[in-house]
Amino acid sequence: MPNSTPTTVKKTKGQQTAIRIMDAAEDLFSSHGYEGTTLRQIASKAQIQEPGLYNHFSGKRALYEAVLHRALNPMAEALGAHLGQASGLRDYTDLPSIMTDLLLDHPQISALFQQAMQGESDSLGNQLVRNWLERLFKDGVMSLSGTGSLGEGEQDPSALAISVIAMFNLTTGYFLSQRAFETMAEGDLQSPENIARQKRLLHRVMRAMLIS
Repeated sequence: MPNSTPTTVKKTKGQQTAIRIMDAAEDLFSSHGYEGTTLRQIASKAQIQEPGLYNHFSGKRALYEAVLHRALNPMAEALGAHLGQASGLRDYTDLPSIMTDLLLDHPQISALFQQAMQGESDSLGNQLVRNWLERLFKDGVMSLSGTGSLGEGEQDPSALAISVIAMFNLTTGYFLSQRAFETMAEGDLQSPENIARQKRLLHRVMRAMLIS
């Protein structure tokens, strides 16, 4: 009888190096922003020579776009698929939990979100992130407008936008709050126990928002 256990495709050395570069870039971009990060810093953190970066990425913009795509494309696809199949209130109250699980793979992306929302409009990095945010926000507003669960006064564009932004900030802000958490308690916000607590809270907040 043939072995039906799925096999894991081993990444090539080049693929492993590219992932290491993106990991280093994600960390530095989230800490210092797009403009404040150099390719030399990224190469040093990735433990390669700077010219070696160009074997994988044409420049800083291409690397930044790859970092964003790696983290945000799965989020956009998952949310799109989920919203496309949504048929009731529960489907929407689960959205923050889905976003939380996806952000767990790349928690530092939350910092890039906040930089884009607060930074100068002419920053290339902020423009690239905002393109993703506009897509996610637009999908969220269009989806909520079709739920039929919001009150008549909550269906106007401003109210819908506030609802989507509130969900977004509650979800992403969690991953930016480790230092605040440490002043009040011990432990890691990304531990399974604390993530479960966050999801329960998000579920209650989202449900209250949709049925109020």
